[in-house]
Parts: sequence; structure tokens; C-alpha cells
Amino acid sequence: MSKEKLYENENGFIKIKKFEPLFKENLTSFLLNSEIIELNSLNIFENLINDNKNEKIDLLINTENIQTFILSDKTELIGIYFLKQIEKDYFISFIIKKTKRNKGYAKLGLHILINEFSNLYPNIPEYYFKIDKNNIYASLVILGNNSEIFNKNESQIIYKIEKGNKIWIHRIGIENIPDVMKITNQAKDLLKKNGSLQWQQGYPNEDTFTEDIKNNSLYGLYEDNKLNAFGAYVYGKDLNYVEIDGKWDIPANDKDMAIHRVAVDENCHGKKFGVKILKYGIEYAKKLGCLTVKVDTHKNNIPMQKSILKSGFVYKGIIKILKDKLDNLRFAYEIVL
Repeated sequence: MSKEKLYENENGFIKIKKFEPLFKENLTSFLLNSEIIELNSLNIFENLINDNKNEKIDLLINTENIQTFILSDKTELIGIYFLKQIEKDYFISFIIKKTKRNKGYAKLGLHILINEFSNLYPNIPEYYFKIDKNNIYASLVILGNNSEIFNKNESQIIYKIEKGNKIWIHRIGIENIPDVMKITNQAKDLLKKNGSLQWQQGYPNEDTFTEDIKNNSLYGLYEDNKLNAFGAYVYGKDLNYVEIDGKWDIPANDKDMAIHRVAVDENCHGKKFGVKILKYGIEYAKKLGCLTVKVDTHKNNIPMQKSILKSGFVYKGIIKILKDKLDNLRFAYEIVL
């Protein structure tokens, strides 16, 4: 592992390295002051909740089948990742400093780690995560790194990530507007070719996406740092969804999330990137405490309809787009959280 290789996110530069004894004091302090129950993944931290914590931390970082990795910036420890072997499978657990959560550190750290593992452990084909089903924070981090649900029951979910994964989902910055518009224009051309007037009247445009970015609602799917798909996760009551020719399970309300402006690069069609954007949005809505997620598309947009249904949404009827004067009818879908 490259000890001094730096990676940049919206908050600056970070690095990840394998645990070394000189980090022990910082790591011990970090774990003793962390909310271990909240981020308990794989139950790797459960024995730290009781007495004799220092002894149990020593045992944790010195156990042969557990590898420890440190995530930090230039000044402080941000998070810890553990790789634990259970029989023939390898499980990853992580814990992030409370003040650093929801800032992209955990997701970027995992993205870096999975790529570094390809060199460190070339014979390991995939990695697993076992988390409580209510641990939305961890689910977002893991789903944001192109994971798939491997197994689940009433209390736990097991996710799987393939080794060397290059795909991850995170917020789009203003610097990516040219890439967003390139994909948008591709989508507009395809809709027009399919006989749809959707997105043919100037919307969405650069101002639309700039506003999304200001609201932190525009998320993109990247592969090798190239933007390949995106969608806007818009929290709150959507006036377009108030009236419906059909019936919502839960009428439009202030605790809705609407997923809008989903588009996929034309060179990536068929890779289920639209489904990944939708599924991530569903999990993000859970984090915000939403009651439902709603989405709509044109009757001629068959690929989007398929992606919506594959993501777990249910068809609910037809709505009208209030500002669309030429072709305002849309198929509407909902999923109750």
C-alpha cells in the first residue's frame, strides 16, 4: 500500500495506510471516544462496549485474522477500517469520527481501500459487509461503492463488493457541469429520436443543475473518476405529484423524496447505472426520514421505466408536469419506505 499517496475530496486531501504501532495511542483514543454501538458493523466492535476496553482494543488490533487500516488527513485521524477473515470470506468494518461523517470521507476511504486491496490481496475475489438493517449511514457508504445485497434477514443485511471496483456514487461538484450537460444532451437526443417531447423545451439546463448542486441534491455515478450517470434527489413535497390519475400509497407530502433528472452516458447503456442511481436515492431518502420516494417518466421512455421497476418502484398512475405546455403527461411510480 502506498503510504503517502494522497486522494482529494471536497474537504481536501486524505490518505489511507496500514496500521503501524506508532498509531496505537491515537487509534485507542479514537475507539474509546467513538459511538461504537451506532456504527457497529460485523459486530467487530461489540466486545469494546463493556469493561476492560483497553485490553480488548489491544486484542482487536493484534488479532492475526484482522487487518487494520487508518484513514487520515494531514492533521488528524478520520476513520478506521478493519479487514477480518471468517473462514474463506473477508469482511470489512469501519468507523468514522463523528465530526467527519456525512462529508464523503467514509465512502472515499472505502473506495481507496478496495482499489488498494487489489494489489495487497490479489487472490481475494470479493469483500463482504454485515450490518444492521437500520444502519442507514453504513448502507449509503457501502451502496455508494457499487455493492450488491448478497443476503438479508429481518435484522441484518450482507453486502458484497467485487475486488478492484472502480465505480462509486457521490455528490457532483460545479466543476462537473460540462460532463452533466454532455450526458443531458445525449439523453435529449435519444428522447427526441424515440418520439418523446420530454426534455425538448430547454429543461433541464445548466441553471437547473447548478441549483441542484447548490442544494447538494445532484449525485453522480463515477467510474475511474469519469461521470457516467447522475440523478437529483429532491426532498420535500413536489407540486407535480399533488394530483394523480390513479392513487399514491401516501399522497404528496413534505416528507417525500422525488428522484428527477436521471440520465446515463450513451456509452454505458445496459450497465444498470440508472438502477444504481435510483437504489442509492432510496437509501438516501431513508437517511433523511422520508416516507416515500416518487419518480416519473414519459410513456415513450421505456429504458427508464424498466430501471424504475427494477429498483423496486410500483406504478401508481399518471401525473401532469405543471410547467410543460406541450407534452405534460408522465407515468408515476412510488416506493414506500
